[in-house]
Amino acid sequence: MKHLLRLLIFIIPICIFSFFYAYLSKDNFYPGADYNNFNIPSFELNNLYEEKPLTNNDLEGNYIINVWASWCITCRIEHRFLSNLSNKGIRLIGLNYKDDRSDATEWLEKYGNPYELIIHDFQGSLALDMGVTGAPETFLISNGEVLVHYRGEVNEMIWEDVFISMIREKGIEL
Repeated sequence: MKHLLRLLIFIIPICIFSFFYAYLSKDNFYPGADYNNFNIPSFELNNLYEEKPLTNNDLEGNYIINVWASWCITCRIEHRFLSNLSNKGIRLIGLNYKDDRSDATEWLEKYGNPYELIIHDFQGSLALDMGVTGAPETFLISNGEVLVHYRGEVNEMIWEDVFISMIREKGIEL
């Protein structure tokens, strides 16, 4: 019995260490990345800048949806990188999440607007339907289908490893 106990004390930590090593050493492992595909839910929400309704039918082709808010500190950190993507011709759609319209427009005036259009989701209904838990979150969309959902700040490393790898794999252009 003592030998079995000694053996277990030795084997159990090795198994736990081996599991975490194998799990964390995957090249494409990012805790915030979700690769489960689903269609964008139907919605009708207003454009941030005007009382013009937008629906999922207004969003065609391939693009990035970025969930952001003026109250989100990490959104401000991520904003410069998103502006660089926009300047390179990447289609960005903003989803303004649970934010007062005037706060959001003032924030964009101060920091710049990288978005082609901005959906104002004051109640968070579309965000909830898309599985958003906070801001920032970013989605890669191809013809109405979500290919990647990333929770957290998108930066150069995340862009290359999570988004560009999927863009290349699927052969899509933004």
